[in-house]
Amino acid sequence: MDLTPLVENAKKSVFFTSPNLERDLSAFFEEWADEVRALAKKIVSEKIRRIYWVGSGNSWCNLYSGHYILNRYCNIPSEYYQAYEFMWQDPRGLDSDAIVILASFSGMTEDTVAALRFAKEKGAQTVAIVSKKDSLMGREGDIVIDYRSNALFIVPLAAVCLLSLEIVRLQGADVQKTIDQLMAMPPLLGKLYRESEERSRELAVQYKDSKLLYLLSGGPLFALGYKFCLTVFMENMRVHGSFIDTPEFRHGPAEMLEREKPVMVFLLGTDDSREMSERVMKTGQENGASIITFDAAEYGDVDPLLAPFVLMVPLQWFAVYSALLRGIADLDQRVLMGRGKMAKGDQVTWP
Repeated sequence: MDLTPLVENAKKSVFFTSPNLERDLSAFFEEWADEVRALAKKIVSEKIRRIYWVGSGNSWCNLYSGHYILNRYCNIPSEYYQAYEFMWQDPRGLDSDAIVILASFSGMTEDTVAALRFAKEKGAQTVAIVSKKDSLMGREGDIVIDYRSNALFIVPLAAVCLLSLEIVRLQGADVQKTIDQLMAMPPLLGKLYRESEERSRELAVQYKDSKLLYLLSGGPLFALGYKFCLTVFMENMRVHGSFIDTPEFRHGPAEMLEREKPVMVFLLGTDDSREMSERVMKTGQENGASIITFDAAEYGDVDPLLAPFVLMVPLQWFAVYSALLRGIADLDQRVLMGRGKMAKGDQVTWP
């Protein structure tokens, strides 16, 4: 089956962002890097007492690295919430001394719009990371980063990584090398786009008939795994998917290997989580599971905190080919989402 015309058409889709990552991330840094650094300086100088990261779906996932970096390097309390859970818990620390950073590609996601308004009612400062300023969140956020790109995972990820790295740098953490690697990321992503297609295509062909994919990741790659399982494998490829935090596989899920031989997709980082990932992967192999690996170690000496950037590209190539092989030619088409069937509220458009 010649997929070339479908792949060329996929390159024009909103979903398949990898073809334009080098260009779009370079443009973002040129326009927004100084603004993000200024926001970090503001957070430190105003002695913000607590930072909340709030989103839904993909846009919840691209906030995780900011939260992870803060918890690793500084003593400003950082909390990470899905939007409605943020409101339901009503955290006691949400007040005028807090800042709430929210992300939504459309800026009109029901859950996240509600969370932004909730935060403002509590007196907290809000930062809205959206693709368009002329959106509900773009109009209502106290500070708005409107990145004007379809790179709905990588560009917001870059924004929150730069923000958190600058905050911890200002507090004395030795992270300048990581910041330099982040700022040099655009050409690397372009290189990965050009070089990672073939292996991902081969994997997609090999597993084109698989109806259930387990995706396991941890450490800095936790949220990328969650994203691809729930908002790509299930949303775009329309197959059953189950995300498992890698160490948790040993606490129950491993028992199904006695009767089932699943496809297990592992995201391997170069951080402290790697040893556990290798242990769990070995358990799967020894018990008949089919193993797919996307390994950050294969992409050069990239800081472990930046592994989500490099693994996103081959994962996206895999998803594009997997969707096309399953007869899904329009990667932007949805059956339920974005049709007013699941969203509730004036002007909200998603899900």
